[in-house]
Amino acid sequence: MNNEGFTWNWEEFCETGLNITSNISSIAPCFQQIHIQLPTYAWLSIFSAFHYGKLSTEMYRNRTQMICLNLRALIALALAVVPVIQILNSMDKVKIWPVDILLTCVQFLAWTVHFALITGYKKYGNLSHRGPLILLVLWSGSLSLSILWFQTSLNFYYWPYSLSSMILNILYGFTLIMNGKSERIINEAERERDVHINTYHRLSVDGGEEAWILGSAYDGFNFFSKLNFHWVNPLIKKGVLGKLRRNEDLFDLPEFLNIKKLFEKLKRSLDVSKSLFKALHRSFGVEFYSIGILRLLSDISNFAGPLLLGGLLRVGTDDGTENDDNGKAYYYAAGLFFTTLLSAIAGVHFNWKISMVSMKMRSALVSTIYMKGLEAKGLHEAKPEILNLMSTDTDRIVNSCISFHSFWSIPFQLFTTLYLLYTQLGVGFVSGVIFAVLLIPINRYIAQKIGKLSAHLMTAKDKRVQLTTEALTGAKQIKMQSLEDLFTEKIEDLRQNELVFLSKRKYLDAWCVYFWATTPVLMCLLTFGGLVLMGQQLTASTTYTSVALLNLLIGPLNSFPWILNGLMEAYVSLKRVQELINLDDINLSAYYSPVLSNFTSKSSESPIVLSVKNGSFRFDQDRDKTSENLTVEDFKLENVNIEVHSGDLVCIEGSVGGGKTALLNALLGNMKRTQGVVALNDKNSGFAYVSQVPWLQRGTIRENICWGAIYDESRYHSIINCCALREEIEKLGGDHVGIGENGKTLSGGQKLRCTLARALYQDKKIYILDDFLSALDAHVAAYIVKHCIFGLLSKKTRIIVSQNKSLLDRASQIIHVENGIVSCLDLINDDDDYYTDDEMDQMNYSSVLRQTPTQLDCDNRSIDSCLMDEGKKQGNLSSNVVGCYWKSMGRFLGFVVLLSVLLMQASRNLTDGWLAHWVSVSDGNHTNKTNSVYLQTFTTFAVTNSFITLIRSFLFAYAGIKAAKSIHERLLMKVFQTKLQFFDVVPLGRILNRFSSDTYTIDDSLPFILNILLAQVFGLLGSICVSLYALPWLGLIIAPLCPIYLDIQSKYRNSSRDIKRLSSNALSPLYIHFTETLQGLTTIRAMRATRRFQQDFTVKLEESIRAQVTASAASCWLQIRLQLLGAVVVGGAGVLTAMTSAHTTSPGMVGLAISYALSISGLLSGVLSAFSETEQEMIAVERVSEYLKLPEEPNADGSSDPPFSWPHQGVIKFKNVFMSYREHLIPALNGISFETSSYERVGIVGRTGAGKSSIINALLRVSDATRGEIVIDNVNIDTLPLSVLRNRIAIVPQEPFLFSGSVRDNLDPRSLHLDSEIWNAITHCLTSPLVSSLGGLSGRIESGGSNLSSGQKQLLCLTRALLKSAKIVLIDEGTSNLDNESELAIQIALRNAFKTSTVLIIAHRLNGLQNTDRILVISDGELVESGEFWNLAKDDTSYLHKMLEEQKSNIF
Repeated sequence: MNNEGFTWNWEEFCETGLNITSNISSIAPCFQQIHIQLPTYAWLSIFSAFHYGKLSTEMYRNRTQMICLNLRALIALALAVVPVIQILNSMDKVKIWPVDILLTCVQFLAWTVHFALITGYKKYGNLSHRGPLILLVLWSGSLSLSILWFQTSLNFYYWPYSLSSMILNILYGFTLIMNGKSERIINEAERERDVHINTYHRLSVDGGEEAWILGSAYDGFNFFSKLNFHWVNPLIKKGVLGKLRRNEDLFDLPEFLNIKKLFEKLKRSLDVSKSLFKALHRSFGVEFYSIGILRLLSDISNFAGPLLLGGLLRVGTDDGTENDDNGKAYYYAAGLFFTTLLSAIAGVHFNWKISMVSMKMRSALVSTIYMKGLEAKGLHEAKPEILNLMSTDTDRIVNSCISFHSFWSIPFQLFTTLYLLYTQLGVGFVSGVIFAVLLIPINRYIAQKIGKLSAHLMTAKDKRVQLTTEALTGAKQIKMQSLEDLFTEKIEDLRQNELVFLSKRKYLDAWCVYFWATTPVLMCLLTFGGLVLMGQQLTASTTYTSVALLNLLIGPLNSFPWILNGLMEAYVSLKRVQELINLDDINLSAYYSPVLSNFTSKSSESPIVLSVKNGSFRFDQDRDKTSENLTVEDFKLENVNIEVHSGDLVCIEGSVGGGKTALLNALLGNMKRTQGVVALNDKNSGFAYVSQVPWLQRGTIRENICWGAIYDESRYHSIINCCALREEIEKLGGDHVGIGENGKTLSGGQKLRCTLARALYQDKKIYILDDFLSALDAHVAAYIVKHCIFGLLSKKTRIIVSQNKSLLDRASQIIHVENGIVSCLDLINDDDDYYTDDEMDQMNYSSVLRQTPTQLDCDNRSIDSCLMDEGKKQGNLSSNVVGCYWKSMGRFLGFVVLLSVLLMQASRNLTDGWLAHWVSVSDGNHTNKTNSVYLQTFTTFAVTNSFITLIRSFLFAYAGIKAAKSIHERLLMKVFQTKLQFFDVVPLGRILNRFSSDTYTIDDSLPFILNILLAQVFGLLGSICVSLYALPWLGLIIAPLCPIYLDIQSKYRNSSRDIKRLSSNALSPLYIHFTETLQGLTTIRAMRATRRFQQDFTVKLEESIRAQVTASAASCWLQIRLQLLGAVVVGGAGVLTAMTSAHTTSPGMVGLAISYALSISGLLSGVLSAFSETEQEMIAVERVSEYLKLPEEPNADGSSDPPFSWPHQGVIKFKNVFMSYREHLIPALNGISFETSSYERVGIVGRTGAGKSSIINALLRVSDATRGEIVIDNVNIDTLPLSVLRNRIAIVPQEPFLFSGSVRDNLDPRSLHLDSEIWNAITHCLTSPLVSSLGGLSGRIESGGSNLSSGQKQLLCLTRALLKSAKIVLIDEGTSNLDNESELAIQIALRNAFKTSTVLIIAHRLNGLQNTDRILVISDGELVESGEFWNLAKDDTSYLHKMLEEQKSNIF
C-alpha cells in the first residue's frame, strides 16, 4: 500500500510548519498558533462547558457584580466575533491557511461557551463572580498570548485585530477587580432536601453551623500528603469560609506535642542535671541534630542553580553540533527545575521540623517556668521580669534552634561558594570577596553593639513595663487622686530612655540593611571591574554564573553576625531562666515535722494539730536582696511557742506592724525557719486561708467559690448563707455573673466574703483567717461570726487575726504579737454568749437564709462585660489600621520612604541592565578605552544605588522610631484618660499586653518585617519587569501563574490572619493566669492547689501552642506551593532559553532573565510571607488602635473653671442623685439627698454593698450621676474639669495605694512640700516610728507597699491625705486595718489636723465615729437615716442603735 497519501505536510497546514523560530519572530507564528494558542482556547472551551453544566446554586448578586458580569459577557462575545471578522476580511486579500480557520473556529467556540457561562453566573454560581481558578489561569494565558501575538503581527496587515483582542483581554481583567456582594438563595425544595438527606457534610459551604473538626495535626496522613502538606487543605478551606473563629476550629495538637509528657521529659532531665542547657540537649538533642540533614540537602541543591545556568548559557558557544547543543539545553533546563524543586522541599520540611522541635522546647520551658513559679521560694508577687522569662526569654531560647543550624550551614555555604567562584573566575573573584570578607568584622561589630543595646533595651523595657504594671494596678486610685499626669510623665521618661536604646539599635539596623542591599551591586562592581582591569573579557556564562554565586554568598555573609548575636541573646536568656530554676523549692517535709499520733496535752483531750517550739523565722534571703531597705525586710519572729489543738479557736492580736501576718506566714511555711520545730498533723491537706487583702480570679462568683471542687448544691448554698452572700449575689444578677480580675467589680466586703466562702467550700481541717472582719460592717461581721466561725466551722481548728471582742471572749487561746515577740495572753473567759438565737433571728440576714436556692441560678454571663473574651476581629485588616500606622509615622515621611525604596530598586535594575548590555555587546574586540567607558558608567550606577540605599535605610529607621513613639504616647494617654469602669471589666493582663508584647511588636518586629516587605515587593516587580524585558516570551509562563499565585495568597492570608489573631488572643489568658497565680501564690500554696493550677495552665498553654502549630502548618503549606511556582518559572525560563539560545536572543539578556528568574522563586515566597507576616504584625497596631478609640471620661475638660481658691468652705450638697456603674446593673445610689455644713465631719455607715463608697465615687465623678446634681460650694461638679475636681479633694481609698519609690515620693508625689511639713504630717498620723524604721523620707517602699503591713500602708495614705491640706477629705475605710487603740488615736489626731476641712468618713467600726458631727446611714443606695451620733445611738428605733448593739459597742 502506498502510504504517501497519508503523509501530513505541516507546511501546507501552516506557512512555517513546526519550526520553533523564524525570521519574523523569536518564536514562529505557526508554532504559537499550533502549540500554544490552539491548546489554550480548546481547554478554555472545555472547562467553560464543564463549569456551565455544574451551575446549580441560585445566587442573588448586587449591582456591582451584575455590572461586572454584563461587561465581561459583552467582552467575551466581542472576543468571539473579532477573529471571525478578521478571517472574513482577509479572504480576498491574502491566503488563508488551514490553521487560521481552525484557530478561528476554536476561538469562536471557546469564547461563545464562555459567554454562556458568564451569562449563567448572573443567577447561579458561587459567592465570587470571577469564576473558577482554572478559567482565570486560561484567561491569563489568553491575555499573554494576545500581547505576544500583537507583537508578532506588527509587521502584518491584521495587527488592528490583534490590538483589539489584546485590549478586550485587558478590559476583561478590569472586570475581575471589583468584589461586590452576593448571597445564596435557598428555596423550599432545597431546604426540605437538606433536612431529609442522610449524608454527612464535613464542610458547609453556605455557612451553616455544622461542626467541622480538623483533627490532629500531621498525625494519620500518608507520605505524599505530608510531603506537599496536602493535609493542611481543610484548614485553608475553613479560613476561606471565615470559620476560624475559635481555637476549637484549629488542628488538635499531635501526640508528639503532648505538653504534659514534654514537661515530664524535661523535668526528668533536670533531675539528672541541674543545667538547663544540658537538660534541653538530653530531652530534644537527637531530633534537633538529625534535622540538619534536610538543611544540608537544601544547601547543596541551591548550588546547582548557578552551575546549571552557566552550562545553559554556554550551549551554542562550545564545540558540538547544533542538535547536541539543543539536547543539552533542555537537560540543563530540566536540571534547573528539579534542583530548585528539591531545594524547596528540603527547605520547607526543615522549617516544619525545626518549628516542631521549637514547639516542644517552648512547651516544656514555659511549663517548667510556671511550675517553678508555683513551687520556688521567694516569689511573693507577680513581677514583670518573671513574665518576661515566659515570653521574651523563652522566645529567644526557642529561636536559637534555627540559629544553631545556620551557625554550621553558613560556613559550609561560604566555603563552597568561594570554591565555585574560583573555578569560574580564577583569582579575579578575590576583589569582590575581599570586600565581602571585610564586611564580616563590620557586621560582627554591629551585631555586638546591637546585642549590648538589646540587653539595655530589655532592661529599659522591664522598668517601663514594671512601672506601667504598677500604674495600671492602681489606676483607679491614681485617677481618683488626679495623679495620671504624674505617672504618665514617669512612664514617658522611662519610655524615652527605652527609645534612646531603640533608636541606636534601629540606626545600627539601618547600616545592616544598607550593607545587605548594596553588597550585591558593590561585589559585582569590584569583581567584574577587577577582571576588566586585569584584561579579561566578560562572557555571559561566566558573568551570570558568578552573579548567581555572588548572590548566594551575600545572604550568609550578612546573616552570620546576626546568627551569632541571636545565639548570644539566647545564652543570656538561658542564664536568666537558669537563675529561676536554681531557686530552691518549698520543701514541706523539711519545714514541717510530724505531730506524734495520739499526743494530747495535760489540759485537753483533743490532739495537737499544729505546734511551734522555740521557733525563729525571717523572710527568705532572696526576697531581702530585692529590697534596698533591709530594716523592714529583716523583720524576725523569735522564740515562738504555740500549741494548737483540734477544734481550737486561736485569736492573734497586736499592734500595727507587730508581726501578726508574719506569724501566719510562718505557720503557712512562707518564711524561713532559722531554728525550732514546726509540727503539723497533715501537711498534705494544707490550710483554708483567707488573706487580709482578698484575692479572687477572673471568672464567675460560683467558679471563685467552688474553686475547682465539684459543685455540691446543698453545701454551696449553705456556705452562701453563712457568708451572707445570697442577697448580694441576687443584686448582682446571680452567681454566674463575672466579677472581673481580682474581683474589681465587687466592694471590699463582698470580695472578702467571697474569699471566705471559697475557704469554707474547700472543707479543710485548719482555717487561717487574717483580719477578715475589719473590712465588714457590723451586721455582716456579727452574722458571719455567729453562723460561720461558731457555726459551720465550730468543729474546725481556727486561727484568726482579729480584734473582734466576741472572738476574743470565746477564744481557746489569745496570742499577742508585738515587734516580732510572740506571747500568750490570759483568756477573757466571758461566759456571756455573743448573741442569742432570738437576737440573731431579728437580723436583716435572717430572711436571706429562708430564700430558695434557685434564685441564684440566673445566668448573666452573656450580658456581663467582665467575662467577655478578648475581641477577635475577622476578615481583612481595616484600612484604618494601616492609616493609624501611616499617620503615626507622618504622611509626608511615609511618602518619602516609599519613593526612596522605588528609587533604590530602579537604580539596582538599571545597574544590572547595564551589566547585561555590556556583556551582550562584548565580542572580544573591545578596546580598553571602550571597556573603561562601560566600567565608568557601571560604577556610576552602582555608587548611585549605594547612596540611595543608604538614605532609604536611615529614613525607614527614623520613620519606624517616630511611629513607635507616637503610638505609645497616644496609647498611654488614652488608657489613663478613659473611664474608670474600664479597669473594672478589662483584665490587667489584657491591658498589659498592649503595653508589652504589642508595643514591642510595633517597636521592633513590625518595622523589621515591613522593611522586608517593601524590599521584596519592589524587588519582585523589578525582577518581573526586567525578566519580561530581557525574555518577553517568559510572559507565557508568568501570566498564567499570576491567578494561581493570587489564589494561593488569598487563601493563605484569610487563614493566617485569623490564626494569628487566635494566637495573639490565646496569649492573654496565659499571661492573665500566670499573673493571677503569682498574685495569689500564698493562697494557692496554703490550700495545696498547685497541681490544679498547673493543669489549668497546661490547658491554656495547649490553646496557645495549638494556634502556633496551626500557623506553622499554614506557613509551610504556602511555602511548598510558592516554591513550586518558582520552580516552574525557572524551568520555563530554561526551556524558553533552550528554544531561542541559538537565534536572536542576546546571551547577556538571557543570562539576566534567568538569573532574575532564579530569584523570583524566593521573591514570590518572600513577598507573600512578608505580606502575611506584616499583616499579622499589624494586628498589634489593630489591637492598640482599639484602645486609641477608648472613650474619655465624660466632660473631662469641664465647661468652666472654678472660682479662685475653690472650694473655700467645703459645703457638699447632693440633690436627688441617682448613679449606676454600668448600664445593666441596678443603681448604686437611689435619690440620695443631703447637705453638709462647712468643716463638718460626717460619718457614713451601712452594710456592705449599701452604697457608702458610691457616694465618694459620685463626688469624684468615677461614674457620673444619671439624675440629680452634686454641688460643692455652689459649683456643680459636672461643670468642672476632672483634674481640678479630684486635685482639690483628698482621699484615703479603701484599698491603700503606694508605689515603688521613696517615702517622700509616696507622701508628696508632686514635690510641693518642705521636709518639715512632711514630718509634721507624719507626726500627726503617728507614723514617725514607721518612717524612721524605713530609713526616713528617703527610705524605700516596694511596689504596692509590699514591704509594709496593711495597717502601715493605711497610715501612710492618711499622711498623704493630710499633707494635701484639702478643704474636702474623703476617708473610705481608712483605718480598717488598724487595731482599736491605733484607730482611736488616729481619729483624735485627724480631728485636730482636719479642723478646717469637711471630712466624709466611711467606717465599719462605729466606735471610731463618736467624734463626728453627723451620721448618714445608707441602705440599698438610699439615705435612710441622718443625725448626730449620740442622738441616733440613744434612739432604740434607729438603724445606728441596732448596728451599735450588733457590735456590742462599749459606748453604752
